[in-house]
Amino acid sequence: MKREIGALLLLGLLAAASVWSIHRADTLIGEVKEHVGLSEKAVLAGDGKYASEQLDAAFRIWSAARGYTQVLLPHQELDRTSDAFFAAMRELETGEIRAVPAVYEQLRYNLDCISGMEHVTWGTIF
Repeated sequence: MKREIGALLLLGLLAAASVWSIHRADTLIGEVKEHVGLSEKAVLAGDGKYASEQLDAAFRIWSAARGYTQVLLPHQELDRTSDAFFAAMRELETGEIRAVPAVYEQLRYNLDCISGMEHVTWGTIF
């Protein structure tokens, strides 16, 4: 009976850790996407300075979470997302407004993929 209780407690601990990880990832991605969205709106409105500030804020949040993300997420996804940030920053610096929507779309896609990885689905169970 003690083994069953121990196993049940361990299972409960793993479930709680999973819920915490999903919440943490959703919170992180939500904060980053909020700043990315503000940046995109600002650049489309012609306010490059505010767009750069918001994109920098998003990247600071992303970079500050590196210790968390490197442990729990695949490195290739992290690299793709960082590359998308650098591409967006480069576009803002050059002022190439035509390329901005595609760069921001790629950045949002990468963030959505990371957020989706943390969620439990039938495919991740079986």
